[in-house]
Amino acid sequence: MTYPLWCFGLLFGVMIACLFLGIPVALALGGIATVAIMIIWGFDGTYVLANSAFSTFSTDTYLAIAMFLLMGNILQRSGIADDLYEMLYKWMGGIRGGLAMGTVVICAIFGAMCGGSGPATITMGLIALPSMLKRGYSKYLAMGCIAVGGVLGIIIPPSIPMIILATYGNLSVGKLFFGGVLPGIMCAIIYMIYIFIICNIKKDLGPVVPKEERAGWGEKMRSLTAMIGPVILILLVLGSIYTGAATPTEAAAVGALGSFIIALLKRKLGGGVFGDILKRSFIITGMVLWILVGANLFNIVYNYMGAYNMLINVTSGLPGGKWTVLILMLLLNFILGCLMDDFAIITLTAPLYLPIINSLGFDPLWFGLVFLLNLQMAYLTPPFGFNLFYLKSVVPKEIKLTDIYKSVLPFIALQIIALLICIFVPEIITWLPNKMIA
Repeated sequence: MTYPLWCFGLLFGVMIACLFLGIPVALALGGIATVAIMIIWGFDGTYVLANSAFSTFSTDTYLAIAMFLLMGNILQRSGIADDLYEMLYKWMGGIRGGLAMGTVVICAIFGAMCGGSGPATITMGLIALPSMLKRGYSKYLAMGCIAVGGVLGIIIPPSIPMIILATYGNLSVGKLFFGGVLPGIMCAIIYMIYIFIICNIKKDLGPVVPKEERAGWGEKMRSLTAMIGPVILILLVLGSIYTGAATPTEAAAVGALGSFIIALLKRKLGGGVFGDILKRSFIITGMVLWILVGANLFNIVYNYMGAYNMLINVTSGLPGGKWTVLILMLLLNFILGCLMDDFAIITLTAPLYLPIINSLGFDPLWFGLVFLLNLQMAYLTPPFGFNLFYLKSVVPKEIKLTDIYKSVLPFIALQIIALLICIFVPEIITWLPNKMIA
């Protein structure tokens, strides 16, 4: 049975209205779904609510989310980002735009340790932004490189959105992780090339550090010790997955333990800090899981209403064939990405998209990474891109939200270029996963 198209319009229209009113994503999705379930099945439908919550909370794969969140929170308090920034300041301060390029590199490294966009954006907003502004960098360039560097955590493994996409899209977590390595590196290189070129054209955007402040070669070499901890941690997590020595969940636990040891050696866990880290990790994990519960309930409702058949009927008559369908999927995800959390978007759309993508003959692994690249772009896009608000929470009070909007516009254009490259050169995504040890 397939419900009329206006029923789907009403369902999603009410959801979007709730989000615009500021209702939390979990409550908006779960509340609407609960009302719909009661209308469709009556009181007997309440068992669906309990089953959905229980199945979400007891999914083994989601243990990896808790572990990666714990790892990210430990690293955020460990001082690793400060050490990395100090190292890159010494190595790249003498290059025009060097601090901005170094910030992108640190965000990429932080993304490879934390699994998301928030920690890198907030941490570098607190560390790198004051440093760049103090040295005469354009506030737009400084904020733009932090915002765009932060969203690299969505595409660079180990990524929490990838874990959720793998669960709902029936994909391999490990292959998604390694499918994101080359696109993530490519994105970072594209941003750095842009920063270098624009700072050499407009020399006042990213001035060089004065000669008297630059480090000597001995100091530069000593600063490389800041890379030891991050490199070991990344190799432990990704290396164990790549070689087949550990599952992503086991690798996440190894990463959490490794981050704890690093913070312990740096003496950053005293004075109740570790208790605060555990509390924050517990709260964020709970938030993520409740978003997934709400999205899963919403998913049950529109699947019962015949959403898959409706989409097949709508897309089968479109001109342009499968590429039109792909563009429409990406466009819808882009719009949703400006309104709600990536966890909810993946849960809502991946179970619908992946069967259609398979039927159209696209590689589902390739689509999964294109899906996340598109989501990464949406996280930067005004007026509701999530990363813009992460950054606003840590910038000086005199910086307006409109200034942050302006700062990211060139980088959104660069992300579009990166997305198109990955669409038309799929080997950038598929080459490394195909080399994995099963």
